[in-house]
Amino acid sequence: MRFEFGVFDSFDLGSAGPGRVMTERLDFAVEAERLGFDHYHLAEHHATPLSVCPSPNLFLSALTQRTSRIRLGALVYVLPAYDPFRLAEEIATVDQLSGGRLDCGVGRGISPYELSVLGVPADRAKEIYTESLEAITQALATGRMKHRGVLLRSYDAELPAQPVQRPYPPLWYPSSNTASAEWAGHNAIHFVGRWNGGTFAEAVERYWAAWERGRGDHTRLNAHVEHPSVGLASTVVIAPTDAEAEKIYLRAHHLYGRRLLKLWHDHDNHKYDAMADSTLALRTGAACVGSPETVRDMVVHQVNATGVNYLEAQLFFGDMTLAEARQSLRSFAEVVMPAVRATATPSGADRTSTTDRPSTTDRR
Repeated sequence: MRFEFGVFDSFDLGSAGPGRVMTERLDFAVEAERLGFDHYHLAEHHATPLSVCPSPNLFLSALTQRTSRIRLGALVYVLPAYDPFRLAEEIATVDQLSGGRLDCGVGRGISPYELSVLGVPADRAKEIYTESLEAITQALATGRMKHRGVLLRSYDAELPAQPVQRPYPPLWYPSSNTASAEWAGHNAIHFVGRWNGGTFAEAVERYWAAWERGRGDHTRLNAHVEHPSVGLASTVVIAPTDAEAEKIYLRAHHLYGRRLLKLWHDHDNHKYDAMADSTLALRTGAACVGSPETVRDMVVHQVNATGVNYLEAQLFFGDMTLAEARQSLRSFAEVVMPAVRATATPSGADRTSTTDRPSTTDRR
């Protein structure tokens, strides 16, 4: 399996209107496919300018008709926000529309304020998520949801369509937490986390140790995935010079940070203020910003320090123009991606030979 690259997008409301945001993202995703990116993932948020496209499947459905190779998905579907039967139907539909290119990220949702808008008690979100995940994967695998509800209601109904990928599209999970890494590793779930000053390396090692212990366990959630992706998620801005890139980043991230924290600040909650601290992100390496050569060296260092086999870049945010985002996208594809593929030394399963590994589309 070769080292793979993805694009992450939150669809935050920049300085233009929602229609322009979505139209430009369609063009951006098409160009990402042309430049050789392997995945395009988007977030799900509600009741906040952090996303003008709160239903991932709406945008993914449109994107299936504009692309032919790149894998598409939510990172994540906020499972407590859905009726599980309806989400299972939609996942099967989007996988059919894409010809079997759907990635299925799952999560419980981090914001209690977004969950409350949807009538989900934050203190029950984890339990609802767990029950929903079981019901959805069972339904996709068998074609019928037979579920005796605890927090959910009970179901006994047939799906009108099943996904192309069997038993269901591969599951993804984002977190930098080592306990989450062990759960994801045991279940062979694709896993993405943040650099966190290099501490993500421990999560990667724990992931692969759990993955190794789970070998041969056909009951694990992603048992159909032979070689999981374990990757870094990073904010990336590239321009001809370091100074130009930093200027674009600081301007765009200032607005993005306001979108990110709006609901929290509306409730006088400053728990996640550090996530919007642009200078802190530059100082700690959470944001890879600079000339193509500067970003290349930063990314190569982080990849080899953590031993990941996947990298997901957030390249378009805040009030960035489409031209600025394309500049980063093209430079990343032309300079950073070849350097990473030439030098990466993945840990875990990817220390074995890469010559006979299946491609992403073979991991269904």
